Amino acid sequence: MLIHLDILSEQRRYDINTGSRLPVENFFVPCMLTQWNDTRFMTHECTPEKTISLAFVFKGTIIPPALTNRLISACFSMWTVKTYEGKQLLFSGFVGLSFDKAHDIVVCVEGNKILLYIVHETSNGLIVPDIATGIKESMFTTLERILEFYKSTAVHGYSSSQKLPFHIEYACSRLECHITEEAAFTTDEWICDRHKIVHTKDKWNIWNQDQAKEACEVDCQGLQEDALNQIPSDIELQRFSSRCEETLIRELAIHLGITLHEWEKLRSDYEFVDIFKYRVLVAWREKYSGRFSNIAKALQDMDLSTHILCQVFYLDILNIGKVSFIFYVGYVYRVISFDNHL
Repeated sequence: MLIHLDILSEQRRYDINTGSRLPVENFFVPCMLTQWNDTRFMTHECTPEKTISLAFVFKGTIIPPALTNRLISACFSMWTVKTYEGKQLLFSGFVGLSFDKAHDIVVCVEGNKILLYIVHETSNGLIVPDIATGIKESMFTTLERILEFYKSTAVHGYSSSQKLPFHIEYACSRLECHITEEAAFTTDEWICDRHKIVHTKDKWNIWNQDQAKEACEVDCQGLQEDALNQIPSDIELQRFSSRCEETLIRELAIHLGITLHEWEKLRSDYEFVDIFKYRVLVAWREKYSGRFSNIAKALQDMDLSTHILCQVFYLDILNIGKVSFIFYVGYVYRVISFDNHL
């Protein structure tokens, strides 16, 4: 009940290398966060060279603390709190989160704005557009559901007939000036007020990728070396296996080094084909410390396109494999179709 009311929040943690969920060790009391961010993360890591940003701008001068607490609770349910220089990035009105090995997320409240930052470990030019779009839409949906709860109870001045009391603004390349989403969609160029820097529509298109697009662009070069060298997470293996027939997985597994005996043993252990295909790839990864590059080479040896890996790696976080998010009175419940049974 305390979790349901957002008085307590379950701190969910995920292994960044494998994507597997770690056991719950702590619960979080959002209203007891009083310390301000005293780390160097915003000045040393969240820099214009490595970061993109947008703002959810609310009407009025301040955002109710209860809304902030519910939002942070929701973030806990989706991503892992980042540790930086020995400190968890969890402060009053501020949370830093790890999305994967290359991307971090920062959510902080300043006055009537909720600022969202995506930080790449080396350069903002390497931020995956699908990831940026998914994070933006996930945050938007979370805020929408929280506000629906407020409307239903007529608290904090939100009436049931009101439109959403916020709009989106995209930050300039220095992360200081902002343009409204409405204005951004009606112009090809924008010169920010403070820095007089010209921005093209590509600056905000990164937040608005076509989520329905499943095929690569004509000029797609496939996964780059950094991506190929990564070990696939559980989620990425599940997403890949769900796109392949059992016969293809069998041939691929043999190319990857799985023996027929191992194949038959796994086949007898799992009744459902989808689970079986996924577990074969997990077994391969654990046995050989397999990487995307190994899968790519095997596909090439089989005279198959490697572009299926593009859709697996550059995933839409709102529809990760078989994972969906259900929002209820501002709290996010994570529902996994079958991974809980593995």
